[in-house]
Amino acid sequence: MNLKQYLNFGFQAGHKKAFIFTLDVAVALVVVFSLLMVSNYFVVQKSQDPYSNLQLLRTGTDLIVIMQYKGYFDSPNQALISQFIEDTLPERFNMYIISNSGGLCNFEVGSSPPDDVAITSGKFYFSSGSSFCNAEYKIWLD
Repeated sequence: MNLKQYLNFGFQAGHKKAFIFTLDVAVALVVVFSLLMVSNYFVVQKSQDPYSNLQLLRTGTDLIVIMQYKGYFDSPNQALISQFIEDTLPERFNMYIISNSGGLCNFEVGSSPPDDVAITSGKFYFSSGSSFCNAEYKIWLD
């Protein structure tokens, strides 16, 4: 076997351009498919519902607004608030409300939140007597 043929891997002079063009196409395809995979990943990440807990937040906020309207926070009574939450909140929903603002504003209502589920929380402000208070509610699904 001729040494020149061995070093050319059996390619003729005209076939070297075709081999280089094939390598160029292969590299371009790898780059294109890599970009498609990366863009697909980000599109899938972005299309996931960012508002999955929005229903929980709206339910909790609606319940707080109703309790404020009905005067449950004017002079907070833990038993009344707890009973209202149990009667009004839909099944599978649980809620915990805590206020550490001082004076009449200190209360805790509801069951303590678990560690293994997604919890949505919000903060609200109310007046109790002559003092202004804040409280945080946490709501989750069983």
